[in-house]
Amino acid sequence: MSARVAPRMRTINICSVIIVTIVSAAMLMVMWNALIAQREEQGLSVMYQRCQTAVEHLEDSSDCLTDEARLFVSTGDRTHLDNYFKEVTLSDHRGNALQDLRANSDDSSVVNALTDAYETSDELSKIECYAFVLAADAYGIEDLPVELDEVTLNDTDATLSSAEKIKRANDLVTNDEYASYKEKIRDEVQRSSDLLIENLNKDLEVAHARLSRLYMSLGVRAALVLCVVFVVVLSNKLLLLRPIAKFEKNIRADERLESCGAQELRHLAVAYNEMYEINRSRTESLHFEAHNDALTGLLNRGSFDELLGQHKTQSALILVDVDNFKQFNDSHGHEMGDAILIEVAATLHSVFRSSDYICRIGGDEFAVIMTDVDATMTKVIERKIGSAAEFLRDTSNGLPPATISVGVAFGTHDMSDRELFREADGALYEVKRHGRDGISFA
Repeated sequence: MSARVAPRMRTINICSVIIVTIVSAAMLMVMWNALIAQREEQGLSVMYQRCQTAVEHLEDSSDCLTDEARLFVSTGDRTHLDNYFKEVTLSDHRGNALQDLRANSDDSSVVNALTDAYETSDELSKIECYAFVLAADAYGIEDLPVELDEVTLNDTDATLSSAEKIKRANDLVTNDEYASYKEKIRDEVQRSSDLLIENLNKDLEVAHARLSRLYMSLGVRAALVLCVVFVVVLSNKLLLLRPIAKFEKNIRADERLESCGAQELRHLAVAYNEMYEINRSRTESLHFEAHNDALTGLLNRGSFDELLGQHKTQSALILVDVDNFKQFNDSHGHEMGDAILIEVAATLHSVFRSSDYICRIGGDEFAVIMTDVDATMTKVIERKIGSAAEFLRDTSNGLPPATISVGVAFGTHDMSDRELFREADGALYEVKRHGRDGISFA
């Protein structure tokens, strides 16, 4: 390479660095502003949707409680009473809706409006509880929910006949006073919804103003980018394209390239990146196959053995067998059997926490390692297993009903992983010995 060419190469390098820096900075600013605008739009939409959903959930929950209350006092069906208090004490969609609104809205007026609706719903609940006691006394229903223990009938209502008590209870949940409470709840919910819409409109006006300024700024940057592109194109033609054309001619002729190095490094980088992506994909696939069950995607027996040794204390080992699975396979075929195993895996995954380890350790054998639990949490485990068993009995998904047998053991500091497994397996054996479809604790 002659000395006359050397200054030109230094000029190319300097100009390239300057041009790339200008273009990169301009494009990053454009991309950053576009990202901010997009996030603002998405944030407003998501926030409004979450708040509106919370508002609607509170009203829906209140209406659901009203329906259950009226059905119970008019029919005496205990199911409606249980459904009512399940919603109040366990599901608590009203309280959850209020918490969701507080979490997603920083406007106190919106929150206060829905809080008023919640408090009015609580006042309505007192009337419903009184009607429950009246109706239960008339229908001869005993063992009422503990929430009704403090509800006492007044002297007048206590002396009414059974028919009069039922009439009185129905009147309490249908009269004008009750209707006025319901109307007040609807008004307060509507007020909260109206305030949400008003706030959204204000926020959208602010966002539109910011977007207008952004578009103007983007126009300036676009003009700058066009200028830079023009300079880059002209520079490439004069300072880069001609040398690259010579490099290409040398490559096609299989001749030695001059020692500028740019083209070789570019080809090397492309080839390396392609090989790297292929290798990484293969490695991830091999890792998954080594640690997970191919059918269900759960952790396999090898992973289970390793995890059990790590989590044998302050944990619970739950062994789950699908009852009579061989007979089921023989009756319905292996494809349906595989579908049941996949359904069991999905069900266990849905009822246990993300911190728990769910494994398939045999053909129809599953295991769950619950972390950070002790023997005081048997009720929690029973509820989870009960939910899973109820779901597996449901045939609405097109699969035949299935039952499971479950054995549970709690790990201690002086217990080995083999002892823990042996105790859980013994508890499972007790369930099978007594007819399957149940749960036993070691």
